[in-house]
Amino acid sequence: MPSFSAVAALVLMLAVAAPPQAVQAGPRSVYQVEPAIDAPVIVAGVLAIAIPYAFAGDLIHPRCPCDPAEVNALDRHVIGNHNKFLDDVSDATAGIVLVAPLVLDAVDVGASRALVEDATVFAETLAVNGALVTAAKYTVQRPLPRTYAGDPTLLNQPGGYRSFYSGHVSVVVVAALSITAVTLGARYGQRIWPWILVATLGSMVAAERVAAGRHFYTDVAVGAIAGATVGTLVPIAHLRTEPGNGGFALRF
Repeated sequence: MPSFSAVAALVLMLAVAAPPQAVQAGPRSVYQVEPAIDAPVIVAGVLAIAIPYAFAGDLIHPRCPCDPAEVNALDRHVIGNHNKFLDDVSDATAGIVLVAPLVLDAVDVGASRALVEDATVFAETLAVNGALVTAAKYTVQRPLPRTYAGDPTLLNQPGGYRSFYSGHVSVVVVAALSITAVTLGARYGQRIWPWILVATLGSMVAAERVAAGRHFYTDVAVGAIAGATVGTLVPIAHLRTEPGNGGFALRF
């Protein structure tokens, strides 16, 4: 997942390199960030993502052609799906959602301490969730629906065995949008429409990944649950008890 790693690295540099005096302290701070804790978590998460992908050929062992009968009845009819257009749309949507929250946040709060805090929590959320989804993919090594269908470009490639669970739904869409929803709720009291957006875009990308033959129903369902969980708990763990006044942070 090179796009996530690049964004996470950029945010990490912003979070640890910018001294407090280099940014403007604003009244809309909602997160308490501790570089001594948060920076190592982000670094560990990025490494947990990057290292398995760097050694994918050694860690993943192709085993197909596979019998579609081994797939559960709910997921089995996804085998044969291969919609290239929706595959591309899901990639584009994921990329936009990965970047847009930080861009819009920068427009909203400007070059402030709040922006550094938001960006750090955003990166940490994606890093933690990315590490979890990568661990699942490389442990389970479930063939993609297209691999079951005999796609010659996937049968003998590591990428053909990373179906469970969906990184697009979990890491990019649900986690990124969930933390945005938590942020908007804490800063502005917006507690309804952000979650409607999470559900709408999450469902859209999930449907696109299934139609493209990239994931089974169970892959996107678990991805949504995992992403929403991490995308909610990590930012909540950083919330100030009294936003904007440097109060004590709630941390798990």
